[in-house]
Amino acid sequence: MNRWLALLLACVALSLVVAGCGGDDKEEPTGGAQNTEEPSESHSAEGVAGGGTEVVMEGIKFAPASVSVKAGDTVTWTNNDTVGHDVTGDSFKSGEPGAMENSDTYENTFKKAGTFEYVCTVHPGMEGAVTVK
Repeated sequence: MNRWLALLLACVALSLVVAGCGGDDKEEPTGGAQNTEEPSESHSAEGVAGGGTEVVMEGIKFAPASVSVKAGDTVTWTNNDTVGHDVTGDSFKSGEPGAMENSDTYENTFKKAGTFEYVCTVHPGMEGAVTVK
């Protein structure tokens, strides 16, 4: 009987430890950051009101992976995943690696024509491009 009680108490203690590992509740201001620097060239996507395009981070990928905008348009990235991401190009960056949590957004206004490739530095193979015409 003592063995069963010890096993039960160990399971309860383990479940309390696991429940406490869910993450912290502090909010960090990562959404809405804006950077207006640019690099080079890319492909196509849907526009949004006000002259811009949206890209979502979902399933550990950017969707759509390639977008096309006009010079002066803004691209908005939104993290719809349950894991942290970032948007990092040669001359624009959403912040620290993986700092964009679920529902956080990042915006960058592209002023010059070219193709601007970017990645999530936390997830190899998660990459995209913005073509500015």
